[in-house]
Amino acid sequence: MKKWTANFFSLFLLVTLISCESSTEPESTQINFSMKLKSTAFKTSAALNSNFIITDLSGTVFNITAARTNVRHIQFDFPESNSNSSHQVSLNGPFIVDLITGRTNPAIKTVEVIPGIYKRVDVRLDDTKLEDGLISSEDELLDNTFILKGSFEYDGRADRKFTIILKFNEDVRFEQPNGITVKENNLTNMILHLKVDEWLSNIDITECLANGDIRLDENGDLTISDNTNSGSCEDFENKLKTNIKNNYDFN
Repeated sequence: MKKWTANFFSLFLLVTLISCESSTEPESTQINFSMKLKSTAFKTSAALNSNFIITDLSGTVFNITAARTNVRHIQFDFPESNSNSSHQVSLNGPFIVDLITGRTNPAIKTVEVIPGIYKRVDVRLDDTKLEDGLISSEDELLDNTFILKGSFEYDGRADRKFTIILKFNEDVRFEQPNGITVKENNLTNMILHLKVDEWLSNIDITECLANGDIRLDENGDLTISDNTNSGSCEDFENKLKTNIKNNYDFN
């Protein structure tokens, strides 16, 4: 087995804070969000264009050049010091998030929160509906939640394309015991890291291909979606969903 090369995607949540006018009520702060991927193995070349890299259990490198997800809402717990600590504030979607560029459809608007120490943020990932009006009926993300696209090398060919499509309805919960301090009149960066180095730690796409449990299409490319795998790789999607949900940093 080749040595695992630690890579990570970072799901960025850029928080810009602007103080509101004083009143007898607790001061509130506006937050602006940006979400996108980051990897320590980011590459740029004429051959690969701009991409992000992850590696499976056998060491096969997957160059991700497109990534999108559907976010139903983003939810913040109020600071424990606040009298409303049992409540939450939500930024409601849905939003289609391009995780390469950070752009969202529709554009994410600001939301007011109370300054303080935030220890938990929940990001609700959900399948995309046609009635949401955000994608067309031909879009592969329709009725799905998460899509990755790119290229990989296998069996002597370095130009094979791959698509991974996942459908699930889950909260990705980011928790930090010490919390993130949100201050008035201050610019704060709140970063939610989804660590891709753990996503394929128990998944071997290369072996699944070799065993015939995952098959290439007539063009020699690979599409992985629900109910497309068999044998020892039948639970591939569930493992990946669990890995995405449970591996993160919050700082």
